[in-house]
Amino acid sequence: MTSFRHPYLLVGRQPSFPLPPPATLNGHIASVLGEYPDPASFRFAFAFTHLASVDDYEHTWNIERDDRKPRKGRAAPNITASLSPTLRELLFRPRLTLYIDTPELESWHAAFRSPAFPVALGRSQDLASYTSVQIIEVQRAEAGYLEHTLLPWAFRTHVTDGQGILMPRHIQPENRQQMTWARYVALMGRVLTPFPDELAGGRPSGGGSLTYGLPEDYDLWVDPFTPEARGRAGRRRALVWHTLTGPDSEGVRLGA
Repeated sequence: MTSFRHPYLLVGRQPSFPLPPPATLNGHIASVLGEYPDPASFRFAFAFTHLASVDDYEHTWNIERDDRKPRKGRAAPNITASLSPTLRELLFRPRLTLYIDTPELESWHAAFRSPAFPVALGRSQDLASYTSVQIIEVQRAEAGYLEHTLLPWAFRTHVTDGQGILMPRHIQPENRQQMTWARYVALMGRVLTPFPDELAGGRPSGGGSLTYGLPEDYDLWVDPFTPEARGRAGRRRALVWHTLTGPDSEGVRLGA
């Protein structure tokens, strides 16, 4: 199980983001390294899926300072705690494939094979485990598919699928109240990108969702170890790289 809660929803049902926010993935990487990395020192791409979602009650203890005077013959209280049942959305059987590009690739690879802290996707009680840690070489391709990931907000008018969403992009470790937000498109299914000879027709062969009007100057890079999409051969998972710094329009983009 895991849950990516909205930071400012504190009362009532606690819904989960459908995908991990960039700020959450930054915290995940920090737990592996044992310290927060320089936000400008890396970029990442990912694919995230879960089998189902369910609402469940959690017991939340609200702890406050107790300034009441002690009763006669009793010790002075220092805290009070009240139990508050909270309805929280949980994601069942989550799976994250995380791609990281950094000049410190060798040392980060070693860190992911021996994390500094227990592996968790979101909250500390939602423990996870790594099934594979590899260094791979992505390949340039003419076409591919995007799936189960975040797209730049500029793609909102270029894809037929996806949900517009506002997410925490970066949280300052020294002051967690200082948070940067950004708009994205949460893509929960698969979108095919066209081969050059399909651009005139407007619809990639093989079915799936329609992608159109992509930027002409983007470079498409794919993971060569992912399955090919059905239909025309040659389409594999394309990577959408995200960063934590710079203007929103430049911070998330497709390509290398």
